[in-house]
Amino acid sequence: MQRPVLAINYYFTAKEFNNRVFSDESSASGLKAFRSYMNTRGFDVVTLDTVDFNDPNVKYVLYFEYNWRMLFRDPFLKKVPYHKRALVLLEPAIVNPTLYYTSLLRDRFNTVFTWDRKLLRKNPDYVQVNVPVGAEPLAYRGNPFPEYTFDNKRFLTAVSSNRWHYMPQSTFGLRRKVYRYFENRHPGDFDLYGNGWNQPCIFYEKWFGHPVFKSWRGTIPGDWDAKVKQMAKYKFAICFENSTGQPGYISEKILDCICARCVPIYYGSKGLEKLIPRDAWIDFRDFDNLDDLAIFLETMSYSDYYHYISAMDRFLVSHECDFFSTDHFYSVIADRLLYKSNKELES
Repeated sequence: MQRPVLAINYYFTAKEFNNRVFSDESSASGLKAFRSYMNTRGFDVVTLDTVDFNDPNVKYVLYFEYNWRMLFRDPFLKKVPYHKRALVLLEPAIVNPTLYYTSLLRDRFNTVFTWDRKLLRKNPDYVQVNVPVGAEPLAYRGNPFPEYTFDNKRFLTAVSSNRWHYMPQSTFGLRRKVYRYFENRHPGDFDLYGNGWNQPCIFYEKWFGHPVFKSWRGTIPGDWDAKVKQMAKYKFAICFENSTGQPGYISEKILDCICARCVPIYYGSKGLEKLIPRDAWIDFRDFDNLDDLAIFLETMSYSDYYHYISAMDRFLVSHECDFFSTDHFYSVIADRLLYKSNKELES
């Protein structure tokens, strides 16, 4: 008996089609892990250019993201029967606004997976998923960094890319302001890491100049685990999501802090406390100004600091933490598609 087939598309280039995205030479580790997981659940995963969409053995064609440009550039979707079309919607509106502010593109898909609570409320048939994280939180249930303590940790860090912003819900401008503040208040005790700093990030900065941060320490070479290991050397991290206007968007940023036992100063969409205990992070919204935040951090006692660390430890071993695992993300997709596939067989 043939195994059911799941065909996928993720903005593939010509070099990635014909299943080459899954080759040993490919750097698409996430898609290869997804394929491996789905294989254990009974699906053969292939790139969508390798199948006949009308073949009854091809159960679904799954798109990871979609945008208005693909209306003109994608030769595949119009050939896929509507009942086989599925979409995983992960990027926030600040990156892919057309999928959020109009239903036109989403309506092209029969099954939609998203983290966005507004869309989930308006569309009961949509399926909630988590945003796949960076470092895998379940691998950090035991603290691998006991050598870093309250007494020998550095004060404050931030890890983010320097980006241009044009949407009002973007936090990129606020990040720069906060980084500059702590660079000036704590010279030598605030360290900034990430791509794109101290160079122009938009064309007009080439003409009028760009900000330079003395606190920038370069990028952190390596994978997500290397980032966590570096963050573990700090007491606190400025942890701002790219956008604060979409409830449910929780990226790798706060999970990486928790894995590192580096207390996050978090600013994102409201409602985080429903998924991560409130005593495991500092809410940026609690402070009227940056001076108040700075004093709060500077005067925190040993016992108060380890209250946060203990809360992180409890969260990481709880069932609530499972929600943020990559396996959870994969399993939600597999469960839904297998359920719908079985319902079709019964009908």
